[in-house]
Amino acid sequence: MATALALAAPIRLPVRRSAHTPAGRPVGVSRTTPLAALGSPSHSVSGVCASNGVGIPSAPSSIRGRTRARTGTGTGGGGAGVAGGDSAPARAVLARDDVSDDGVAWDESARYTWRVGGANDIPIVHLRDVYRGTEPLVARQSPFCTKSSCPIPGLPTGARTPLNLNRTFVSELDRVLLKSMTFGSPDSLSAECDFECDVNGERLCNTCEFEPEFCIRAGPRAEIYFKPSEVHAAIVNCGGLCPGINDVIRSLVNTLEVGYDVKKISGIRFGFSGFFKDGVENLPLSRKTVRNIQSQGGSIVGCGRGGGDVNQIVNAIERQGMNMIFVIGGNGSHAGANAISQECAKRGLKVSVVGIPKTIDNDILHIDKTFGFDTAVEEAQKAIKAAATEARSALNGIGVVKLMGRQSGFIAMNAALANGDTDVCLIPEVDFAMEGPNGAVAHIKNLVASQGYAVVVLAEGAGQEYVMGAGGTDAGGNPVLGDIGPWFCKRLKAEMSCDVKYIDPTYMVRGCKANAQDSIYCAILGQNAVHGAFAGFTGISVGMVNTHAVFLPIERLIEKERLVDPDGKNWHRLLTATGQPDFVS
Repeated sequence: MATALALAAPIRLPVRRSAHTPAGRPVGVSRTTPLAALGSPSHSVSGVCASNGVGIPSAPSSIRGRTRARTGTGTGGGGAGVAGGDSAPARAVLARDDVSDDGVAWDESARYTWRVGGANDIPIVHLRDVYRGTEPLVARQSPFCTKSSCPIPGLPTGARTPLNLNRTFVSELDRVLLKSMTFGSPDSLSAECDFECDVNGERLCNTCEFEPEFCIRAGPRAEIYFKPSEVHAAIVNCGGLCPGINDVIRSLVNTLEVGYDVKKISGIRFGFSGFFKDGVENLPLSRKTVRNIQSQGGSIVGCGRGGGDVNQIVNAIERQGMNMIFVIGGNGSHAGANAISQECAKRGLKVSVVGIPKTIDNDILHIDKTFGFDTAVEEAQKAIKAAATEARSALNGIGVVKLMGRQSGFIAMNAALANGDTDVCLIPEVDFAMEGPNGAVAHIKNLVASQGYAVVVLAEGAGQEYVMGAGGTDAGGNPVLGDIGPWFCKRLKAEMSCDVKYIDPTYMVRGCKANAQDSIYCAILGQNAVHGAFAGFTGISVGMVNTHAVFLPIERLIEKERLVDPDGKNWHRLLTATGQPDFVS
């Protein structure tokens, strides 16, 4: 249907150049287009930010020997992208230039101003918008410094070279495209379509335009809004265990202490209730206490579901003088973090709340993946391999592996695709029939008859219509599921003569330490969470979008769970690898 609509309707696309992107100009913005929707402080192509007051050089603008000059002027200009949209007007427009980009350079003396919070920016909240305390909210130069920077002789200790400043700080102008691919269909998420027709023929019928969205790029800012000596940071881990939690905690603590010289860091024990629960003391954290914790699984601050009494939590935050809250958790925990941020804003507190997405199911919207997912897939393959070995070694052997995935089947799909031994993979997003000539049982019978064995991978949320769960939800708000694994094995035994070997590696996968790839990812997330808090953002989460670290409003992440697309390429790749049919009744 979508294809038919796309063919029938003329697609009117705005002209957007992207073949060449000189420094200081974002992908997707024409040279003849006003500079809107992308940025904050006044930016000079030649070298100095006019509004930050610290003389931070911009990136070099000369690219590949381009020689022709551009003109434009502008001064002043707002802060970082914030909630509310147009927080600062555009003050400069690129000069019209119809000549090809070939051989073009930006004039080193020209200045350009970028507009804050345009229509295509995903806005995030800054403390400037919500803080109502008696002490002024003052921007100050960041002390953050890379190890490669070095003192300049004759200047105070810690002074950095212009080159290192340029490499260290992220410009407030930097943006990351939320979706790197847009489908040429009216139902594309990043398209706006008008299905009305102008009777006078002045407007095309059924016209669509791509509407890209841009995320705020994460990283250290030149200006911060907290004195490091006054910071009391709190780190809380909510929900269940996941590979990499200790890596994130270690990265948070090291960045706070080494990067910003923060002296007071508290670990909140056993989830949100640890803020206020009697008999639960905070765990003092420092670079020394977190040393080597990444080499073990679990969480040094524990974990816990529920306990999200927002008023009690914020009362405890005020009472203890905490002003940076880092919440490690999934959708439910992020909803709690968002509520805490909103309550702090309601009270006018100078508190920055930042989330770090954690779910082994990989079901968080928009971001490339969640930490621990790669490790979970790697560990799950070991269980599938063991099940395949058992099945091949038995007469009419069937190996059944149940993996995590309440509402999304990413672990099951990816582990089955990576392993190569799987014959059948069942996930929550795709309904399947057990009985009948086209059902799962008939297919598995045929597999055993033809090859002597079969290997089945189940996501825990698959086939819930066949099993009776306890009903209701757990302390974290998750539905209580029926156990599909034993039920599935019982049905196979009832329908055929077979030797079933059942493996449930859930807790083995959850409790293991992160692999190298996840450990690096955790370090990136922890560092950028601290940078976002010091920059004054709140109600945000950090993640990778199209391989770039970004800040996203929590509200966008928790709109719904991310699910496997049954019409998507990854699921079709899995079907091709397993050869399984659609199990229809």
